[in-house]
Amino acid sequence: MSLLAALAASALLAAPAPAARPADHVFIVMMDGTRPDFLRRAHAPVIHALAAAGTTFLQAETTYPSQTRVAFVSLPTGSYPGSHGIVGGDEIKDASWKDLDTGNNDPIAAQALVARPTFFEEATAAGLTSIYAAMKGYELVGAKGATWTINGKNTIDKVAYAARYAPEVSGSVDLALWYKQRLSRDLLDQSLALVREHKPNLVVINLGSTDYVAHTWGPLAPQYLDTIQFIDGLVGELKAELGKLGMLERTAFVFSADHGFSDVDPTRIIAPAGDAPRDDRRHILDPLAERGIEHFVTNTGGASMGVYIRDKARLAEAVALLRREPWVESIYCEPAPARCDLSLSSLHSYFPGRSPDLMVDLDDDATLNVPQPGQHGTHRPSDMRIPLVFSGAGVARGAVGGKASLVDVAPTVLRLLGLPATVLRPDGHVLEEVLAR
Repeated sequence: MSLLAALAASALLAAPAPAARPADHVFIVMMDGTRPDFLRRAHAPVIHALAAAGTTFLQAETTYPSQTRVAFVSLPTGSYPGSHGIVGGDEIKDASWKDLDTGNNDPIAAQALVARPTFFEEATAAGLTSIYAAMKGYELVGAKGATWTINGKNTIDKVAYAARYAPEVSGSVDLALWYKQRLSRDLLDQSLALVREHKPNLVVINLGSTDYVAHTWGPLAPQYLDTIQFIDGLVGELKAELGKLGMLERTAFVFSADHGFSDVDPTRIIAPAGDAPRDDRRHILDPLAERGIEHFVTNTGGASMGVYIRDKARLAEAVALLRREPWVESIYCEPAPARCDLSLSSLHSYFPGRSPDLMVDLDDDATLNVPQPGQHGTHRPSDMRIPLVFSGAGVARGAVGGKASLVDVAPTVLRLLGLPATVLRPDGHVLEEVLAR
C-alpha cells in the first residue's frame, strides 16, 4: 500500500461516524397557557398514553417573564430572554427611550431583534425542512430559518379570532367557547395541509385555545379543562394523520406550554387600558405619576409588568413607592442600590439596553389593564410551571424526570434529529434522560 493510500485509509478510520438520527420528524405541540396540574387531571387519553410511553418532566419551567411572546423565542433559540433579547411586552424602550416594536404588526421584520440563532436555522443548514405555525402571529419573531410559517392571526377564522376573549357570543357561553376551540381546529388543519405536502422534519404548532379560555373565564372554570380535553382530541387526529402518511414510526413528539396561569381578582384593575385621557398604549402607574416620575409600562401577561423609568437616578424611589402598594407581590431590577427582591440577571432576564428597569409581579388580588380572571407573567409556580413530555421515536419509554426548562427543548430536539448543534448557541442543555439507550 502506498503511503498516500495508507494515510487516506487512516483518515477514514479516524473520522467520526455520522450522527445517528433517532427520529426523522419531531412535532412540538405547544398548548398555550396549559398548567401541568390541569393536564394531569384532564381526560386526555391520547397525551396521557404518549406520556406513559415516553418521558415526562414533573418540574419543568418556562422562562421569565412567563409570557407567550418571550417563551416562543426561548423555545426555538434554547435561550433565556437575557440572551435572545425579547424581554417582555408589545413594545420595549431601548437605551435612548425609543420604542422597539416586538412583532405585533410584522413579526418577520422583528426577527432582526433576536440575538441568538434558532433550531430552524440549524435544521435548514443540515438540509432539513420545518414549519412554525403561530396562533397569535407574533410567535413568528422566533421563526428565523423556518421553511414554512403560518400566521394564524391572518389565516384562521376571522369571526372566531375576533371573539377570542369574549365571554359570550350572541348571548351564548357555549358559542364563545366553541369559537375559541375553533381557532386550534383551524390552525391544526392548516398545519396538516403543509405536512401532507412536504413531510417536514421539524414542526412547532401553538394550539392557543387554552390561553384564550383561561384569560376569559379563569383557569378554575370548567371551560379550561374542557379545552385541554379538546386539544387532546386534536392531538389524536394529528397522530392518526401521521400514521396515514407513513411518518408516525419515525416521529418524536414534544408536548409543552409557554406558561401556566394564575386565578386573579378581575375587579381590581391596575393601569386600566380604558382610561380615556391616556394613550392606551402608554399606561401609567398613579403612585409614580403623582411624584412626577416619567415611566412607561408594558404588559407581560396581565399579572406582571415591565416598567421603564426615564430618570435612572429615581429607580430606588420608584421601587420604594411601588412597595407601598398592596397589589405588588415582587419587584425585580438590575441595580443593587434599588433594593429589589431579585436581580433581573439572576432570573436570566436582563438584556442590556432593552430590559425594563423594573419587572413588577402583581399579587393575585389584581389584574393589569383589563378585567380578566385568568392572567400570567409572574415568577409564581402557577405561572412558571409547564408540562413537558417527550414521546415516540428515539425517546426513552416510561421515564420520569425532575427539573427541566423550556430552553432545554431545542438542544434535545436537535439530538433527536441527529444534528450536531453547530449553529445553535443555547443556554439550555440536552435532556439526556429523554434519549432511548
